[in-house]
Amino acid sequence: MIGMGLTSLPLGYTLVVLPIYLNEIGFSEEIIGAITSASALANTIALIPFAIAADRYGRKPFVVGGFISATLAYALFAFTQDLNSLLVASAIGGVGLAGGFSAAVWGPAWIALLAEKAPHERRPGAFAFSQGVWTIALTAGSAMGVLPALLRTTFRVSFVDSFQYVFVTYAALAILSGLVILPVAESKAELVRLDGPWSKRFFPRKSLPQISKFSVTFGLVGFGSGISVQLLSLWFKKMYVINEAVLAPWFAAAEITSLIVVPLIPRLTRAWGSSKSVFATQGLSAALLGLMIFAPTYELAGLLFIVRNFFMNMSWPIQQSYLMGTVATEERASASAITSTIWGIGSSISPILAGILLAGSTYISVSAPLLIGATVYLVSAVAFYYFFRGILPPEEMPT
Repeated sequence: MIGMGLTSLPLGYTLVVLPIYLNEIGFSEEIIGAITSASALANTIALIPFAIAADRYGRKPFVVGGFISATLAYALFAFTQDLNSLLVASAIGGVGLAGGFSAAVWGPAWIALLAEKAPHERRPGAFAFSQGVWTIALTAGSAMGVLPALLRTTFRVSFVDSFQYVFVTYAALAILSGLVILPVAESKAELVRLDGPWSKRFFPRKSLPQISKFSVTFGLVGFGSGISVQLLSLWFKKMYVINEAVLAPWFAAAEITSLIVVPLIPRLTRAWGSSKSVFATQGLSAALLGLMIFAPTYELAGLLFIVRNFFMNMSWPIQQSYLMGTVATEERASASAITSTIWGIGSSISPILAGILLAGSTYISVSAPLLIGATVYLVSAVAFYYFFRGILPPEEMPT
């Protein structure tokens, strides 16, 4: 949990700061969308191969390697403004919710390792707790969005250097996050045994129907996230003419209030079941996202975003726990990777579309990313309920 929290800090920071920073140093909205898409595209390409390898050779080495690999990305963000280098940095380390290559290496392996450490009856609570740690990391990272402005006003640091110092700090934290994982023990009992022809071992077979349906709902969430959330700080700037220092506390508040969901998630799934819980929480978050475009002030839009995050951060760990509970244990990392790959395909395409829309000057054009995202999130919630209302994980089955 500590390692995941440390490696997730920069994601909250880049979600708030990077689109505005890139815009301030001269990049257009379309280029910013492309830089964000590079992160999601790299994540999408790398997820399945590394997850399959983690299911076969052990999860821990991939968690450690994935955490540490982000160091290069933050060093590049710190010391270059060249477009090609920025694309490489985004692809390696991830920008905002798009995890890049490093998250493709550690993400599925970390989820499988976490599931290994929790018995069935405690798995929803473990994933809820992980959501809390993720929330704290994103909150702290988002709040650190005020640091560049603080460095400029207090220490008279130049504009570029104020961002550079923060990225160097994140490069050091990436190394530390990998070192934290080294003492964690791993069981080899869940690993896939390499029996039979290679062609029959490559993809998971036992859980294929469940993985296929999850891929649909996760893919829709990925598209909705890419078009509405990844460039949301740029939407705030375009709509209300504010900078990263003003936005950072709002993004931090949107994450920290979601800590309330940690004790609520196990109770909600026990009372309603996973399918109804996802339908209700993700559906409400979609409605609130769509309402943001009608807010007359950035304060009201920020409040709607905070409540929207509360419900979406409740929905996400429920879906992750449900997936881990309804697929074969030896195929968990692969299942996570395949569904996340489909998520990545959606999130790698949609930021480009968001950038094109945000480059427009009309209210309709600037509002379109949030309206489209809200619609897609709602469709995903309905599909999740339809697909999984009759399939129960072990902890929801009648005793």
